[in-house]
Amino acid sequence: MDFPRSPAPPGDPEGRAEAGPVPLFDLYGDTPRDRPDPVHVEPLVTRSARHGWAIRPHRHRALHQVFWIRQGEGSLLGAGGEARFRAPVLHLVPAGQVHGLRFDPASAGHVLTLTDGFLSGCAGLIGAAPMPATIASLSPGRAAVLAGEMDALFGRLEAAFRSLGPAREAALAGHVLLLFSLLRREAEETAGPGEGGARALLVRRFREAVEQHYRSHAALDFYCDRLGVTPSTLTRACRAVTGRSPAALIHERLLAEARRLLRLGSRNVSGVAYALGFEPAYFSRFFQRHEGMSPAAYQRRHGGSS
Repeated sequence: MDFPRSPAPPGDPEGRAEAGPVPLFDLYGDTPRDRPDPVHVEPLVTRSARHGWAIRPHRHRALHQVFWIRQGEGSLLGAGGEARFRAPVLHLVPAGQVHGLRFDPASAGHVLTLTDGFLSGCAGLIGAAPMPATIASLSPGRAAVLAGEMDALFGRLEAAFRSLGPAREAALAGHVLLLFSLLRREAEETAGPGEGGARALLVRRFREAVEQHYRSHAALDFYCDRLGVTPSTLTRACRAVTGRSPAALIHERLLAEARRLLRLGSRNVSGVAYALGFEPAYFSRFFQRHEGMSPAAYQRRHGGSS
């Protein structure tokens, strides 16, 4: 989705968190679990009030979050510093991004948390990556227009999350897909017909092609031929819209699927490598370089078998 991005700090062009003193959580303040819920929904007050309405800077390795603030105000700390906001507003925080929030105690809304594996499935159904590459926010004007739909949708999400019926998982998945479909529609409508809109459309088409072919490790020229553009045109569009290169977007998709398969545990590391078109030794180096740990260590940490 092509919303305004928080600028990255110097020396960190993609806004990714560095390993170090920044806490790494599943849900903020909770002890990490081997298998977090694929979808978790809670009212904003649940966790924020417990922590004095101040969520200190932290990050999530494999969890993505959507904050819908329907009432109140506060500030969001991202890679580009601290920015004030006033409701209604929606914030998208992809996995790995350092973020912190402060809220006025009268604030109200919801927090949606999604695992990488669940989000990968959403990407296949929506036809594009649901989350941006860096922290993004829906513009206040557009959030106000969508406030009624968002309130109703998050209310249904919370009700489905609290339910114990046999259709619980299907209901949650359906509501999440509806949310991201709504956001994608909004991004396309607000992009307009100009250069920004053309670039957004090109990047969407590229990501759809990546979704079909990422396991084949096709070269950039393959995608450019399919899209009818030059490599430099595609690269400029990807950097303008997402802040990342085409290769980084392909690697991001490969890593998301690798993490999903490793957590699933039905394949060992070699099996995951072959499923993604890698030789096992190269896959291990690729995964280690991007994730900071071996695939076997990741699988053990997340409950799979190695």
